[in-house]
Amino acid sequence: MTQNIHLPPTLLTKIGDERYRLDLRGYTCPYPQLYTIKALSQIELGAILEIEIDNPPSTETVPRSIKNNGQEYLGTEKVGASHWIIRAKKTR
Repeated sequence: MTQNIHLPPTLLTKIGDERYRLDLRGYTCPYPQLYTIKALSQIELGAILEIEIDNPPSTETVPRSIKNNGQEYLGTEKVGASHWIIRAKKTR
């Protein structure tokens, strides 16, 4: 399903060894889920992806998408009034 999804290159940034940030602030469903799965397919095995979101429903749908695609959901951290960071690890 994500084969046809184009992830804008400015959204995914390498922030360290095996660490990436996906800035999805301003995006609403279904883009956070689709872009998260696409980004996980593009990073190396074992890497951590930090997904920044400001869309409250995405705090539930993104973790579910991560798990449904066989990746490891590491948790969600609230960092502002309407700002969360969801962490995932690429496991396959």
